[in-house]
Amino acid sequence: MTDRVNQILQKFDAHIVESVTQTLDKVKALTDLTQDEKLDLAKNLCELFFHAHHTSSTLMPKLAVTTGKRIAKFGPEMIPFLIDEVMEADGESAVYFGKALSRFGVRGLDYTLARLNDCKDQDHDLINLMQVLSYFKIPETANAIPTILAQAQHPNHQVTAMALYTVGRLTQKLQTSAFSESTRSAMFDHIFRFLSGVQGLVRKNAARTLGKMLRRGLLSHENEKKLYNAFLSITGRDEHHNWDRAFIVRREAEDFLPYFHAETAPVKLYTQSFKILSKRLLCTNTYHFTIDAPLIARKIEAGQFLIVRPHIFSERIPLSVCGWNREKGSVSIIVSAVGKTTTEINTMGVGDAFQDVVGPLGERSIIPADAGTCVVIGGGYGTGAIIPTAKDLKALGCKVIGIVGARSEDSLIMIPELKQACDEVVVTTNDGSQGIKGFVTDALREVLHRENVTYVLAVGPVPMMKAVSEMTRPANITTYVSLNAIMVDGTGMCGACRVTVGGETKFACFHGPDFDGHKVDFENLMKRQKMFVKEEKLAFERMK
Repeated sequence: MTDRVNQILQKFDAHIVESVTQTLDKVKALTDLTQDEKLDLAKNLCELFFHAHHTSSTLMPKLAVTTGKRIAKFGPEMIPFLIDEVMEADGESAVYFGKALSRFGVRGLDYTLARLNDCKDQDHDLINLMQVLSYFKIPETANAIPTILAQAQHPNHQVTAMALYTVGRLTQKLQTSAFSESTRSAMFDHIFRFLSGVQGLVRKNAARTLGKMLRRGLLSHENEKKLYNAFLSITGRDEHHNWDRAFIVRREAEDFLPYFHAETAPVKLYTQSFKILSKRLLCTNTYHFTIDAPLIARKIEAGQFLIVRPHIFSERIPLSVCGWNREKGSVSIIVSAVGKTTTEINTMGVGDAFQDVVGPLGERSIIPADAGTCVVIGGGYGTGAIIPTAKDLKALGCKVIGIVGARSEDSLIMIPELKQACDEVVVTTNDGSQGIKGFVTDALREVLHRENVTYVLAVGPVPMMKAVSEMTRPANITTYVSLNAIMVDGTGMCGACRVTVGGETKFACFHGPDFDGHKVDFENLMKRQKMFVKEEKLAFERMK
């Protein structure tokens, strides 16, 4: 190492921004470096490539790119050295080597491809070299795509995934004119086969690369249509309704669906605006909403529920569904303003859109295998939730009796709709303003006395569901209740909605929401429901 290079490097510290900056300035000023001096400087400066992605400094990655430029200025003699370094680098560091090598144009490309062909059995080297290739922007890079795709046949799925990833990046970086018609067709045919691969990472990168080809206009009309049908299948929107089991694959297909041409994709059939199509007042502070959600309407079943968020800063809350129209692509919910988020929802009007609606969630209601006399009981907002199950029971050939409870006549909701789904509807009010004066259990007692009831479903306040379950227990009547536990993610991952059923922990969002009422620990449920009463009250007061 010469004295002047030694003096420069003595003060070089790849961990300190000021040191790196000063060193790069000194290197830039040198115009008469020997080959050995260039190599010594390059070896030491490349330390920054291994450090830049581990630091919290936003300047270090930029300085690493500048370092690559400085090394590239040393001339093409640096290519073999940089390639050797790539073989030793981790994936993140290989990014900076790739950016440096791409500055050598065709020479760098040819040398990288040559090394790629020489290390067919070195998985790590193959992955890093393909990542390097993804940074070349010259048109000639398109000619390397067949070589890259050949690596996709590798038995190591990570090598396959990187090959697909690299082609996707080149699809995005190169001019569309760099791809001949034959190349485009071969790319599509080769990559499309990997959509049915075993590994989720491979399928994800295949979907992403094909999606990028779509956006860049590299697909023929026939191939675009083929890809569209494949993406519908991945997202569960085709006639089979079976989506890809890997979320990362579904997400890729979902993101690219809006980019298909109108003549290929009937977009209106496969988008959900979550707009409010209708709104009507049922009783004080309680509204019936119909929402545009065709994908949910297509798959939802009785007993399942939604999680909604009215605005971007709102919490996510679970809501029961009282009906849907599969042909029109709409679902209906009932919202009673009892807290901050439900109050926010009830201020929305026709034409407004929910920020997001997730569903259908949970399991469908369990109904008896054979026809018999069944009772569906709704308390308050629960009246709407029992209507879909009542329709299913009716379709099974059961005699369906509906029981509805409310504080007063003014609080009753959805009675006409329930009557259409049931053979008989019994109304109870606490004050006797309509129907039987008393509670739903008073009506149920009368029905059990005169009917041979084989099945009961109760949806509403926890005390009501508990009372119903205790009333049917002595007669061993099959009884299900819909548990309204506190929920967060709604998919069984967080565990917030855990309930105790038959001495076992269950998740209301995943295993339910319907459970055997004779096995539910209602005391535990009521305690858990009160966990955030203070916070809910505070949030409601702050919005006033």
